[in-house]
Amino acid sequence: MKISMFTLLAALSGVAAFQAVQPHRPLSKLTPLRISTGDDMSEQKSLDISKTVYSQTIKSPKDSYLAFAEKGASNAKMGKMKIFHQAVMGGAYVGFGGLLSFCIAGNIGGIAAQNPGIAKMAFASLFPVNLLLILTTGGQLFTGNSATVSAAKYEGLVTWRELWRSWGVSISGNIVGCTLFAIAAWYVGLLTGGTADLLTSTALNKCRSTFGQTLLKAILCNWMVSLAVFLAGACNDLTGKLVGIWFPISTFVAIGLEHSVANMFIMPAALLLNVPLSLYDVLFKNVIPVVIGNAIAGAFVVAGSYSYQFGKLGKKSLQKFEKWLEAHEATIAARRAIIEAQDATSKAIRAMAVNGNTMPNKDMSKLF
Repeated sequence: MKISMFTLLAALSGVAAFQAVQPHRPLSKLTPLRISTGDDMSEQKSLDISKTVYSQTIKSPKDSYLAFAEKGASNAKMGKMKIFHQAVMGGAYVGFGGLLSFCIAGNIGGIAAQNPGIAKMAFASLFPVNLLLILTTGGQLFTGNSATVSAAKYEGLVTWRELWRSWGVSISGNIVGCTLFAIAAWYVGLLTGGTADLLTSTALNKCRSTFGQTLLKAILCNWMVSLAVFLAGACNDLTGKLVGIWFPISTFVAIGLEHSVANMFIMPAALLLNVPLSLYDVLFKNVIPVVIGNAIAGAFVVAGSYSYQFGKLGKKSLQKFEKWLEAHEATIAARRAIIEAQDATSKAIRAMAVNGNTMPNKDMSKLF
């Protein structure tokens, strides 16, 4: 098989390289690279480089959404114990990511005091390791399920019962996994020094906002987390998944938004360190509004939006709009016919008046 050197260079280095070495040759004249398939060298197939690379590395937005919904259906249709087990593992992985971030960001001392942004960057850049572990090993988080399982419900892939079961079991497993990991970290002496200081100050700050502020922070947070799950599912290789996860997760962490499962590790760990917070403070000033906000973001902001754009929700809305439009047009046509009939009647009356004719009242009423 013979391949033009210039054609191969264009295939490997891109359009810019091709035009640099052959500026006089139009790009439209480029011959597609041909690759043999099978033992028969006579059987060859044209390869559209741009489309093949795209399909091998990342799905289209619509295909990504459909895969997102299918993931939700797969998660929801598992047995309760499997969902619970995966959720416990997911909670533990969130604990690993959180502890890593607290250990590094909490022990950079003077650097953090002089440059607070450095501490935020260190914390945010390390925390995404938890979602990478979860999505590549099959773990489950309530935050992710609030989006993926909702998408599956919009597409008719799961029932309401399966959705509520998925949410309830996954959040229970996340609580168990995060709490057990916090206890383990405390027991072996990892929650000390700068790590403990940062952890306690973080827990206190999370309980200082109003219910509404915390709710909105949670909505914004799970918007990013659900997009991270969406992007990870869109990518077909580990590097792509890592990039797709890292940017949205580091964004919400650096901003200081509220993630319910992360807080399920932070709050028990802080209570073990005797932080001045009551169980009431933890539940009503943080956990409850954060869970509600995360669910709103997953179910409506992300799953609802993309179902409207690419799935059945948009098709149903379009069908309803078309029916309304047809009914509206029929109403307008009927009103127009009535107006035309009234005009014709008025003309007839005027014509009879000019001719000196009269019409009984009972006959006049029939014209209207």
